Amino acid sequence: MAELFQTETRELTGSANTRRLRRAGKVPAILYGQGKEVVHLSIPEGQVNSAIRNNQPYIQMEGAVTESAQIQELQWDALGTTVLHIDLTRMDANATIETELIITLVGDAQDSINQVLRQTRAVVQAMNIPEALVADISSLVSGDSLTLGDLELPEGVSLLSDPATVIITCGVIATPAAEEEAPAEEATTEAQDATTEEAAPAEQPAADEETGNDDA
Repeated sequence: MAELFQTETRELTGSANTRRLRRAGKVPAILYGQGKEVVHLSIPEGQVNSAIRNNQPYIQMEGAVTESAQIQELQWDALGTTVLHIDLTRMDANATIETELIITLVGDAQDSINQVLRQTRAVVQAMNIPEALVADISSLVSGDSLTLGDLELPEGVSLLSDPATVIITCGVIATPAAEEEAPAEEATTEAQDATTEEAAPAEQPAADEETGNDDA
């Protein structure tokens, strides 16, 4: 979900007023874009820090303005620890983006499972990005598998990968490639040895025949 910012308008600007806002635990901001008027705002510092901590560039605003926006630029202090100012650009509330979504598991399968795919790319609403896609494995028994097409997708989410892509297998343990190849290599070596042993006696009569021709 998009971060929610509680906004207030700033009637006064300038360094003295922005310092006063920061002492009150608020971050000065400016909202622009889409050909609309520029609006000077203040936003609680905790909400700004939450958006940064969650790596969430898309925000929904309430209060003085009720619009959707994207964090365009952050101005930091000299130590890079405190946000001094934030630039916001307006965006369509129904805008979509491409992003990677992780796949989480719920439930208990009736046998051991192997998660083949842990994340997938999807088109989602920028203002409503799900935290994860949920795969219910409680009905899986040995020999079953779960694909992307089996997932119950949140509203507004469209997968970009093939729905037949396998996410999870149940009760299937793959044999290591090295162990699979070893018997084949041994069989080849044994066959080569047998061929060599059979070929050796066959060459001897030819040598005797040549000797007999010389005597004649």
